[in-house]
Amino acid sequence: MSYAHRLDGGTPNETPLPLPVEGGRPAPAFAAPARLPEDAVLVVALGDTWGHALAAARALGPGTSALAPVRPGSHVVAAGPFAGEAVPALYARSQPGFRGLATLPLVTGASGRIVTDDRDALPRLLAPELPLGDPWLAFVSERLVDATWTLRRERDQERYQEAWKALRAALLEVEAHLAATRFLAGTEAPSFADLLLFAFLVRLDAVEYELSKANAFRLADLPALHAFARDLYERPELHETLDWEAIRRHPYGLEPELNPRGLVPRGGLPELDAPHARDLIAASVDREEGTGEDPTKRRAGGEWVRPQSAHRTLIAEGTAHPPEPGRYHLYAPYNCPWSHRALLGRAVKGLEEVVGASVVYFRRDPDHGWQFNPRIPGCTPDLAEGERYLQALYTRVGSTERSAPVLWDTKAQAIVSNESADILRMFDGAFGDLATRDLVLVPPAHRAAIDRLNALVYQRINNGAYKAGFAKSQHAYARAFDRYFAMLDYLEATLAKQPWLVPSDAPTEADLRLFPTVYRHDPIYFTRFRLNLRRIADYPRLSDWLARMMQVPGVAEASNLDHARNGYFGRTGNGIVPYGPVPLTLSPADFSEAVWLNRD
Repeated sequence: MSYAHRLDGGTPNETPLPLPVEGGRPAPAFAAPARLPEDAVLVVALGDTWGHALAAARALGPGTSALAPVRPGSHVVAAGPFAGEAVPALYARSQPGFRGLATLPLVTGASGRIVTDDRDALPRLLAPELPLGDPWLAFVSERLVDATWTLRRERDQERYQEAWKALRAALLEVEAHLAATRFLAGTEAPSFADLLLFAFLVRLDAVEYELSKANAFRLADLPALHAFARDLYERPELHETLDWEAIRRHPYGLEPELNPRGLVPRGGLPELDAPHARDLIAASVDREEGTGEDPTKRRAGGEWVRPQSAHRTLIAEGTAHPPEPGRYHLYAPYNCPWSHRALLGRAVKGLEEVVGASVVYFRRDPDHGWQFNPRIPGCTPDLAEGERYLQALYTRVGSTERSAPVLWDTKAQAIVSNESADILRMFDGAFGDLATRDLVLVPPAHRAAIDRLNALVYQRINNGAYKAGFAKSQHAYARAFDRYFAMLDYLEATLAKQPWLVPSDAPTEADLRLFPTVYRHDPIYFTRFRLNLRRIADYPRLSDWLARMMQVPGVAEASNLDHARNGYFGRTGNGIVPYGPVPLTLSPADFSEAVWLNRD
């Protein structure tokens, strides 16, 4: 619990007075209703384990209640319709002359009158569709959360040691359980028990290890629990409820006996952003397909979401789109990383004479989107259909989409696919017998590893760069930033053991899918997307890998850094395209405005 403040009917004050309460669980003063009112406000200390778990339940549930956190290390409300009021004042307002314990968490109406302070009933009220996770909820609550509270309150050495041993045994028990299942109760989605365990685990290093002397393990010593915490941390809604300042400052501020000088440790934050290897990681909430994201899902505020591609048929024998040389045409600009990987697949497989290609101009028309501008070096006209805008092909098939790349069936006059992941795999599979180079991008022996790595790279690196660059809030940007560089660190370590991303003798699809982002990082994303923690040049293994990739036949021919830089910088801010860090050989200065803007 956060704290308990005894009211004697006098004027409430703002001084936090933690009182020893058996198990940290006082009896509620206001019984739980059948359901919460529409103007419900959840008042919690985000630094408290139960408060954090309830805020997480609210975030994963319908989110109908407002959130009013208290100031870290205090019981003064920091936000909401009664910001600045001490929690005891809410009790005095709700029941004049109240005598008893004022506690957190609680729910009020918008007026500040308490609806209930029944902690155990709040999960059901805040997120009625969220399973409680019994019997594991009682296990986590009593043998982990309450157990650390007991350790913190203990003054007898012998009883402390017995409680320490019991907590250690409980951690090992849940560690063994989560080594075999994703969530505690065996459900497909997390229960409240999982949220409470997550809130406990993120405090294990930061608070409990030192303040409660619960020093049997650090989180990294428990692989299954560490992976479990990172798995839940993947969910943007849960990430947004984690307030590290509150987690450390709140408990240390409420323990004058254990922390008489009021110092708050700076360390103790567990590593949660790094990728992990749980058996079910491919089903993680942020994995989706590694191609697009469901825009209907609830997400953290300010997070940018990539639309899903609607045109996703396949080329295969016996279908409306059989593999035939000369029948298909790829439309792709060099600057788009998704188009880049489709161009890479065509080139490294040696399909230039089998699948035609038109290089789309890197600068989009404000009204029509992707366009053709053969007056710019490296660009071509529409070599298959003679159109000026890519949008015309979508219009022909009755689609409102406008994205690139597009794989076009010239015989059927139809879009086969506008999903680069599918196009890349079709170039390796459906066109395998027509390829002039024998590089196999998805060897059967490595397919599972490639699929898993593709999902990680897509979410954290390929799409992660855009989530940082296009974020609408500081929180969303920070989350994408941290995950991006944690994944680069992971890949650096991987490449210290092998030359390619999977242990193969040659590059695979995983390498081709990573390449467009790494290729752009130093000259583009470092500044344009504010991913400025490190350059690829600061990663020795990734730098060597990038150089090896550029030597793979077809890669250099399918890559154009000048097109990429002009595409990213030429339409934003002041329109200036950076001249470095490598020489810029194509810029607006080389052309008239009419040519650059593709005006007749």
